Amino acid sequence: MLTLSKTSIKTSFILLLFTVGISFFSTGNSVCNKPGENGIPDQTYRGSGDTIIISTPAEKKEIIQEAEFKIPDNFARETIDFQVNPDISYYRFSHFVKNESKKLFYEAWRKEKEVKMLLAQTDSLRKAYANASVELKEVVSAQILKAEERSIALNEEIPVEYEKARDEENRYWQSASADEKTKFQEKIRLFKDSIRQIANLQIEQLNTKKLPDTITFYNEAQKTITKTNAPSEITYKILIGSFKGKIPTNTLNSIKKLSLLRKVEKYKDEEGITIYTTGSLKNYQEAVIMQNQVRQEGIKSATIAAYQHGTKIPVDKARK
Repeated sequence: MLTLSKTSIKTSFILLLFTVGISFFSTGNSVCNKPGENGIPDQTYRGSGDTIIISTPAEKKEIIQEAEFKIPDNFARETIDFQVNPDISYYRFSHFVKNESKKLFYEAWRKEKEVKMLLAQTDSLRKAYANASVELKEVVSAQILKAEERSIALNEEIPVEYEKARDEENRYWQSASADEKTKFQEKIRLFKDSIRQIANLQIEQLNTKKLPDTITFYNEAQKTITKTNAPSEITYKILIGSFKGKIPTNTLNSIKKLSLLRKVEKYKDEEGITIYTTGSLKNYQEAVIMQNQVRQEGIKSATIAAYQHGTKIPVDKARK
């Protein structure tokens, strides 16, 4: 009778584990917590196959630390410049105190690098477009538009992620003790001093480089000077806008946004009107394509302007 009772208890216990904790074993590696004082888990049960492992709080802390966001090794030593508030600034990824804000900052920082790469790519594509055949021009143009659309999307995401990272870190430092702030500021001061010393050492090394012992003199009479006439080619630019007085805020924001994608030139004419342009094209058809691109990038009123020897001339005259 006693043997039957033990068997029944064992069977019931197994059934209970199977019924209540079926998901515990089905994943092959599951976790549950045993509540301790104040409802805080003081032991963690992990199931793996037929084995149950009991983890102590110290072991649990180690498991949590393994999930911390890690900067890739090739970027971990990069110097950054991130102002959290007037008193706190970061110059290394390791200076972040919050895991989530470090991740947000890294994502925004990485996207900034991607934008720079896209700008270089679009510049190369525009050069390729100028020399491409008629059949390839459409393909290259599509690639340029795709890269520009990606750049616009990234430039909208970057400031949002930077701001979230700043808010997260700032909340930490607002609640930090004065002693902790002082120690961190001293750490940053020492870091900046070391960077400055390295820079000064590099300058000294450049200044102390020996000049060659031999000086070669060239006979100016041997030089052949060929005079060339100044080119009379027509240049087409995309006119972003002309303004006299204060520029509307919305327009100025659109110009700033465009300047992230393209080189924007600004000058004043003889009447004191401020003029913004982009591009420098030799062919009118290329100017039409760029005009459409600039309109898609937010400057809906973009027009084509023609210049000869730096002087603006009518487009109709330029096309003759």
